Amino acid sequence: MRWRDATFGPSGLTGVQRAPSPGERSIRGTLLRYLSLATQGRLRRMVTGALALTPRGFVPRDVLVLGELSARLRLEWRTRDLHPWDRDLPAARRAERFRDQALTDTDAAIERLFRILPEMDAIEIRVLEPRAPHGLIFAGTVAREDLLATRAISSPAMRLRMMGIRCQTKHGHLQPLD
Repeated sequence: MRWRDATFGPSGLTGVQRAPSPGERSIRGTLLRYLSLATQGRLRRMVTGALALTPRGFVPRDVLVLGELSARLRLEWRTRDLHPWDRDLPAARRAERFRDQALTDTDAAIERLFRILPEMDAIEIRVLEPRAPHGLIFAGTVAREDLLATRAISSPAMRLRMMGIRCQTKHGHLQPLD
């Protein structure tokens, strides 16, 4: 499935599986077409511009023609620390909340990145702890097809594993990767 065949619905990025209603067709279709035109092709236009070399004398359409374009992105970020309201919880409960928050945040960030960067075929992800020494807690490479294939899975932890993101837990608590 290609990006333009996917939609963003209440459950996230999904494939087109049902026909929209007449009222939904006009508003939703118009919005999706606008978003597609606004976001898709930015990188393609920049690359095409870079390939538009100075033409040689008297040769019409003397340019390099872009045949295929794919891109890969490498990202590293620090996850958010616990909410200040959760800092007074027992240590085991804080660790569980941090794990759940980090999993949900990472899953949402990956989905959002692919949605706003349609030219990206794969994203290499490294997620660090919020506090020094900033140990690595998630790592892996996610392909667009893997993201689309895992949208039906309700667990963020299982979705990330199925997308190719590694993490290590001990008794349900996140541990730094070696």
